[in-house]
Amino acid sequence: MPTSYDPEHIRTLYQEFKRGGGAVDQHLLRVFSRRPERLFLPTLQERLLILDDACQVLGERREYLRRRWREVVSQVRRIDGAEALDELVDIHRKLNDIAVELFLRGIGVMEVHELITMYRDRLTERVLELVRRRLPAPPCAFAWFNMGSDGRREQTFFTDQDNALVYEIDGSTAVDDYFRGFAGEVVQALDQVGFALCTGNIMPINDDWRGSYARWRRMMTEIFGNQDQENLLRIIILMDVTFCAGSRPVGERFIDKVHRLVREHFDALLTMARSAVMSSVALTFFKNFRLERGGPHAGQFNVKLYGWAPLIMTARVFALKYGIRATNTVERIRALEAGHHFDTELSERLQTAYIVLTRAKMISQLEAMAAGRKYDYFLDPEILSASERTDLKDALTVVEELQKLAYNSFFGGML
Repeated sequence: MPTSYDPEHIRTLYQEFKRGGGAVDQHLLRVFSRRPERLFLPTLQERLLILDDACQVLGERREYLRRRWREVVSQVRRIDGAEALDELVDIHRKLNDIAVELFLRGIGVMEVHELITMYRDRLTERVLELVRRRLPAPPCAFAWFNMGSDGRREQTFFTDQDNALVYEIDGSTAVDDYFRGFAGEVVQALDQVGFALCTGNIMPINDDWRGSYARWRRMMTEIFGNQDQENLLRIIILMDVTFCAGSRPVGERFIDKVHRLVREHFDALLTMARSAVMSSVALTFFKNFRLERGGPHAGQFNVKLYGWAPLIMTARVFALKYGIRATNTVERIRALEAGHHFDTELSERLQTAYIVLTRAKMISQLEAMAAGRKYDYFLDPEILSASERTDLKDALTVVEELQKLAYNSFFGGML
C-alpha cells in the first residue's frame, strides 16, 4: 500500500531530524548573521564573510526545494495520464515519500497539508474518472465529497476514506442501483490506490452516505431533528464537507443545504458546542501532561483525542455560529479574527497551537513509521526536546482557554 512506508528509509531520515538536521528556512539567516557567543561583529569584512556563507547555504537549500518540487510536479502530471490503478499506486507512494522527506527537512505543517491534499484530491478525481470509463455513463449529474481531514485540507501522512455521494434523480431504482455499484467500484479502487477503508464506514458504500439530493434532504432533516449520539456524529462529519469531483452545481447545492440546516437548528450547534467544550485536554491541573499510567501506552497520551481534536471541534463550532463556511481550521481562526470574534493575540496563539499540535501528531506518525508498526495517535512527550514540550503545553493551554471561551459564548457559563 502507498501508505506502508519503508521503515529503514524513514528511520534514517527521522534520526537525522531528531539530531536537528531538518532545516528551518526562517532561522537560517539568523544563525548566520548573528552568532550566539558574540554580540557584535568586529569588522565589516567578518559580517560579509558570514553573509557569504549564508548565501551559499540558502542557495543549496533553494536548489534542493526546487528539485523536490520539480519531482512533485512530474508525479502529479503522471496522475492525469494514468490509465491503470497500479500506476496511481506507484505515483501515490512516490509523492508520500517526498512529503515525508520534506517535512523531515523542515517544511512547515501548512505546506505539507496543502501538498498532500493537492495530490490526493487529484488521485481521487482520476480514480473516479477511471471507474466511470469502465461503467455505463452515469444516468444523471452527481457530486463526490470529501470530509474529515481531507475536507478540511489537513491531510497528513496516513489517510483513509471519508466521502459522500449525492446525485440528482430521486425515486428511480435503476439510478439508485447504478450509483450503489459506482460507489462500490470507487471505494474499492481508492483502497487499492492507498486510501484505506474507513473503520467508521463513512463511505458511499454505506447507504447513510449515498443518495439522491432529495433523499439526502430527508435524511438531514431527520438527523438534525433527532440529535442522538449517532446523528450528532453524522452532523459533525458533515460540517467539514467539501466538493471533490463531479458536478460542481450539485455539490454547491448540497453544501448550501447543509449550512442552511445549521442556521435553522441552533440546538444542533449547541449540542456540538457542548461536546467540544467537554472534550478533555492532556494537561493536569498543575499543567503537566496527563499520561496513560499503564498498558501498552504507559507514559504516552493520545495527541489526536486529547489535543488536536478539541481544538478542531471548538474552532468549528465558533465558525458555524458566525456563518463562516471555511472548513480549514487555520482559515476558520483567521476568519473569526477578521470578523472581530477573536482578538489578534488569541488568533495568533490558536494558529500556533494548531501548528504545534499537528506537528506533534505528525511526529507520532513518524515514530510509528520508523518502528514499522501500526499508527495509533499516541505520543511520548519525552521524545520531544525541552522546548518542544514547552510549546506543546502552551498549545494545550490555549485550547483549554478556547474551550472556556466557547463555554461562555454558547452557554453563558452554564451547562
